[in-house]
Amino acid sequence: MFKSCVQRLLTVSLLMSSVSVLAEEATTSESIPAITVAGSMAMLTDYRFRGVSMSNRDPAVQGALNFSHKSGVYLSLWASNADVGAGGNVEADFFVGYILPITEKSFLDINYADVNYPGTIKEYHTDFSEFGVNYNHSDLMKGGDYFTAGVFYSPEFAFKSGKEIYLNTSYKFPVYKNIKLVSSLGYTKLEDNEQFAKAFGGDGQQDDYFDYKIGLGAEVLGLNSELVWIDNNIDSDANIMKGTVVFSLTKQF
Repeated sequence: MFKSCVQRLLTVSLLMSSVSVLAEEATTSESIPAITVAGSMAMLTDYRFRGVSMSNRDPAVQGALNFSHKSGVYLSLWASNADVGAGGNVEADFFVGYILPITEKSFLDINYADVNYPGTIKEYHTDFSEFGVNYNHSDLMKGGDYFTAGVFYSPEFAFKSGKEIYLNTSYKFPVYKNIKLVSSLGYTKLEDNEQFAKAFGGDGQQDDYFDYKIGLGAEVLGLNSELVWIDNNIDSDANIMKGTVVFSLTKQF
């Protein structure tokens, strides 16, 4: 069942990349406008979130629009085609947050995400909200690298599956010219096996799982490209849970 693939929040790379740029500008320049508008468009061979396909292993087109105030407050809209098995074929998310600079190269991103699947059957309760805190640091061990670590909490996760906690860390490391190693590791925990099965299916023997991503990224002709392997350890034979190679192209504007 596609109940197992309903998830979404701020750590999507489209949103984080544009917010990160705005935060860096805010810490290094006093002449930026009061409100900055940025956005992105992306094409992917599969919309994967936390190791699970949200597009039934089909290609996806995604867009983000971000409004950032120089005080650190921001508002973001994000959308993608999606297939969560409850009717509807769109995901439309709303984010509000605050960027708190720590040093010139690091900041905290404190945020709230409202995740929506218009057109889905109401009785499935696909929509949910989530709170998050992300630590971001550029040039941590080498110039051009980027490190993040975050924790997220939902008081009522998708399909009314109860409390959910998600931990994530990611790291991009330059390996040759504009080519970077791209990696991430995540951990999802629900209250118990029964609640986990509501959200992710399976045989009811799990209440948590790990997901990871490893591959390469590069900027080519003004486009950010990634070729990565994404997988998880969810005990399920569902096709959307199986690991896969994902290629993506993203344009920031």
